[in-house]
Amino acid sequence: MRKLVVVLVGLAAVALVWGGALLAPVDRSNPRRVDFFIAPGQTLRGVSVDLRETGLIRSPRAFVALARLRRRARRIQAGPYEAGTGEWAWEILERITSGEVRDTTVTIPEGLWLTEVSEILAPLVAGGADSFLAVARDTTFVRRLGIPGPSLEGYLFPSTYRVLPGGAPQLVARQMVETFDRIWREGLAARAESLGLDRHGVVTLASIVEAEAGVAAERPRIAAVYRNRLARGMALQADPTVAYALGERKKRILYDDLESSSPYNTYRFAGLPPGPIGNPGLGSLRAVLWPEPGCLDLYFVARGDGTHLFGRTFAEHQRNRRRARRERARVASGQ
Repeated sequence: MRKLVVVLVGLAAVALVWGGALLAPVDRSNPRRVDFFIAPGQTLRGVSVDLRETGLIRSPRAFVALARLRRRARRIQAGPYEAGTGEWAWEILERITSGEVRDTTVTIPEGLWLTEVSEILAPLVAGGADSFLAVARDTTFVRRLGIPGPSLEGYLFPSTYRVLPGGAPQLVARQMVETFDRIWREGLAARAESLGLDRHGVVTLASIVEAEAGVAAERPRIAAVYRNRLARGMALQADPTVAYALGERKKRILYDDLESSSPYNTYRFAGLPPGPIGNPGLGSLRAVLWPEPGCLDLYFVARGDGTHLFGRTFAEHQRNRRRARRERARVASGQ
């Protein structure tokens, strides 16, 4: 009996040394970080083989045995991960069974079109830009999020988000819309209600203000101009809406462009366009709800440096246009 115990202890020691060697870091002298992805439904065996092929573990069999010994074989979670070649196998096992997925941050600037947002998100969501666009234009999904338009245009709030690479585009879209909803509820909804303005109209006008304002300080005055024109039944005549109708960001709108029959052509159709022409930030949303007090302007013209000249009458607007042309010509000639 004593000999049997000695043999068993010896075998256990050998197994421990053997197992320890197979579970040891692959390269402690020159460690590197490795990204890998565990697909939904992937088996423990499949994960262990992938980990060996990426150079993160020494033995798939030993890794499987370790997972079963620690009762974690059924706790592996799908997602993107990062691990180092200097880590022990049980450290990697802990990461993938506790859901320490690797995420990244992505910043969505103010005023982008839905198509431009999709291009930024393309490398981060499953299916790329086309997949995100399809989700953002899925009317069933859009209605489920409480958006009245045919897409999420206008409601993808510009901010910095933490995103899991390779994740479902629905998750990213929902995160952005929920951020908009929170911002709206916390500081804008009550003001809009007191003014008798509906949310979709505010977002639509804010998207135009966002596209026109090259300087943040001018947003309330630009918003006041548009609100004054709406109150008088005047066409907004906003160049960015024409560019949106054409599907092309143009630095200069030509007379031929104004012939567009799109309802987004605010030179041809009075009132607001059917929906937002981009995704406005908080500054433009606030400008629509808190326009510059006492502003009676009905016109403005770009000076070429991001600022504008404002006027109350068409005659003043004509003078401002001539002045703006002279200023732009001086800048172009280097004077």
